[in-house]
This record gives sequence, structure tokens and C-alpha cells, in this order.
Amino acid sequence: MKTKLFTVIFTLAFLTLCFCACSQETPVTPDNSPSGLSLECTMSDEELGTYSYRPQITETMPVIHITTSDSDTSFATMYTREDKLSDSIEYVDAEIAVTDCEEDHLLTGAEAEVKVRGNYTLEYSKKPLRIKFSEKQNLLGLHNGEKYKNWVLLADWKDLSMSNNTTAFYLGKTILGSDGYYCTDFRNVEVYINGSYWGVYLLAEQQEVKDGRMSVPEVEDGYTGTDIGYMFEFDGYYIEERDMPNGSGDPTFEVNYVGQGGSSLQPGYTVKSDINDDSQLSFIQFFTENAYKMAYEAVNFDKHSAFNVSYTDIEPITGTSVKDTVSRFIDLQSLVDIYILNEICCDPDIAWSSFYMSLDMTEKGSKKLIFEAPWDFDSAFGIKYNYTNTVGMFAATTDNPWLRVFANEPWFIEMVKEKWCKLKQADVLETALSLIEEQQTVYEDYYRRNFSKWSERVDYGNHELTDEVNSFKSQGEASDHLSVWLRKRFEYLDERWG
Repeated sequence: MKTKLFTVIFTLAFLTLCFCACSQETPVTPDNSPSGLSLECTMSDEELGTYSYRPQITETMPVIHITTSDSDTSFATMYTREDKLSDSIEYVDAEIAVTDCEEDHLLTGAEAEVKVRGNYTLEYSKKPLRIKFSEKQNLLGLHNGEKYKNWVLLADWKDLSMSNNTTAFYLGKTILGSDGYYCTDFRNVEVYINGSYWGVYLLAEQQEVKDGRMSVPEVEDGYTGTDIGYMFEFDGYYIEERDMPNGSGDPTFEVNYVGQGGSSLQPGYTVKSDINDDSQLSFIQFFTENAYKMAYEAVNFDKHSAFNVSYTDIEPITGTSVKDTVSRFIDLQSLVDIYILNEICCDPDIAWSSFYMSLDMTEKGSKKLIFEAPWDFDSAFGIKYNYTNTVGMFAATTDNPWLRVFANEPWFIEMVKEKWCKLKQADVLETALSLIEEQQTVYEDYYRRNFSKWSERVDYGNHELTDEVNSFKSQGEASDHLSVWLRKRFEYLDERWG
């Protein structure tokens, strides 16, 4: 098989750890690169093909029509975050049609339920939506044409470029997807509700355990064993889920980090997959807490442990390296991939929420934590106050326990650099930049119409964003800012990893 060779010469420097992030003015970066190491990254044509994902960008933007049974549009405007906390947001019956697209993606009269979704995004005038079909449907060929009941429409309100999520999802589809991990597919659409124009949205997949979406199987109804698949989120909103009325929130648990990096780390997790018994919730709490404990102790104290055969306790082990120890219970390539993605995007939310993991404890499962399903990048790419710099290591120094625990391990940095080399060989970084420009050019009129409908976003800005970003008056200005910022970020990371 024809082979393409791309050689990376690692830097000779050995840099020390400091506490810096993309928010700092004069950052110093952790690197701990193996001194004098020279590695080659070699990809066959077959492996190179795993980086071939491209989003669909067409001259005519597809249209999703939502027609409610009562012809009332208030379901898309009336609810706020307070309504979510009181569990009072309701689905409305609707029919879904898809037009202005390829003939094989047209859809007419599909029965569904629709509601608004999100957390703080519910406070915005233009709210994200969730579609739940009565029967499985595919929308616009996403996910290789697979059919699912649940889909989401992201409003992209905060981000004036309307390209943060598309850029992050493209990078996620290539960085994680090339190694077999899940990231949502996506496509820009226009939305009409009961015949009224509602703006440009980003069609994406629901974050859920369904065949082809997450890497774990669904649990059978009524099954109470702990040998199942789990999907869960590092989630600062877990208290709100826990306190939802009538037990309507998702199950939650806490991890105790005291003595393992400090008690200031966000402790909460929300389980997003189905569980049928409290023992299953107790198990995923036990596994997660001890996986982090064992990883932290191996890195910081050279203390090595592993789960026993029955996964009911941990026991000491000897004669092993840190990498070999943690690879027993963490899928390291998935962590490398999600780490690279978050170093690129500099998303402040990763220290708080929208950070997903899965675990397959079934007979054929890996029984390792997998990091996948990246989500929610509307505050990323340098647009938020205190998170603007393109230089300095971000994920390595953030208060996300999983991203920082291995950030200065030489073997981990070696894995990062090997993956970075492949991303460059596959032109992923340059493609990300070209896609931003392509969206801006092809969809210029569509974006203009969106902000004519939602002019308050342009007129008043957003209190979380920088003055510079709030000064932009068009999608084009914001998109140009994203392109400049991202190119500088790529250049900085290439100095560290290239």
C-alpha cells in the first residue's frame, strides 16, 4: 500500500510547568518533551482516509419547517431557564418538513414533538430546539444517513460568527472520528415555525446513547446489573438536575478530589444514559472517582493501583509505568484527542460542564473511560472575557481534572505530538480555516437575514464577550476574527508540538 511520510522533529527544550492559560498576558507553557527525541508519523492511504470528513456546505441552505398542531409559536419564545428548573417546559405536537435540499433528503409531514432546550441559552431570545420524531428519521443525510428519533437545532446566539460550533465539530469529527470516537455530525439550516422565518440554526445530533452515536450499548429495560454502558457528563449544573421537582432530573453523582489536586475542582457529574437501579449509579461513581484517584497517584506519587477482577475495589500493582497503569482503565487515545481539541478551542466551559465520557462494562466492553462527544463551543475561540489569548497552554492548566492530570507526562506529550503530526499531514488545520471562509462566503445572505430577524444580538452584544467582539456588526467581521485567532492558535501549538 502506498505510504505517505511526514516527519516531525521534536524540540530539544525541556520547559517547566507554570499555571498559565489562554487568558494570561505573558504565558509560560508546560511541555516536558522527551529531550532529543525524533519521531516519524507515517500514515497509509487507508489511515489518511479516516481524516476525510467534510461538512455539507451548499449554495442553497436547507430549510426545516416546524408546523405545530395549534399553530402557536409561543413554545419557542415563552420559556426561560427558570421554567427548566421547575420542569415546566413541555413538548408540543408538530409536523416536520425539510425542503431546499437534495432530493433524497426531502421530508414531508413527519410527526414529531418539539420543545426548547439548553441551560443559559434559554435566556436568549433565539432559543435552541429539540425535535423528537414519532418514528426514526434521518435529517439531511447526517451521520451517513442513519435514522434517529432525536435531533437538535442549535441557535448559535452568543457567537456572532455562527461558526464556533461548526469549526469545533469539524475538528472533533476529524481528531476524534479518525480514531473511531464519536462527535456529532452537523449542517447549517434555516428554520421556519408555522410559516414564520426563525433564522439560521445548526442542525446537530442529540447527545445520547444510541447505536452509532456513543461508543456504548443501551441498557435493557429492567436490567439492574452494573455491567452495562454508561454515558455521563462532567457537569457543574448537576445540583440543578439533582434538585429538579419530582425526581425529573437526570441521575447525578459527585467525585471527591480532596488530596488529588484540591477540593476546588467541580465535583459533579450527570448521567445521560438510562440506568434502572441505584447500584448502577453507585458503580459509575465508584469507577470514576477511583479512576481519577489512581491516575493522580500514579502521576504524582508513582503509586500504582488497578481495579480488581470484579471491579469492587482497587489493589496495588508493581512493575509498571504510569502509562501502562492508567491505560488499564482510561482509553488514552480518546483523552489525547479530546485534549488536543480543547487546547485548540480554548473553551472556558470545559472546567464546568459539557465534557462527556462513556464507559462500557459489558462482557465485550473495553471497561475503560472514553472521552468523546465534544459539545457546546459558543464561548470558545477567544471571544469571552479573560480567555482571549492565542498563546499559552489552556486545557493543561484549566480546572478540568481529566485534561490536566497528564499534561506534563512525557509519554502523554509524545502521544499528543504524534497525533498533531497526523492532523497536519491530513491538512485538517488548513481545512478548518478554509471552511470558516467558505461558510462566510457561501452563506453571506443567509447570515444577513438571520441578523435582520435577530437584530438585538448585533445591537446589544453579549455581556460575557469582549468589547472587541461586541463591536462587530456582521457575521463577516466575527468570522474574520475567528479565522485570525484560530490561525494564531494553530501556529502557537505547532511551536509546541510540531
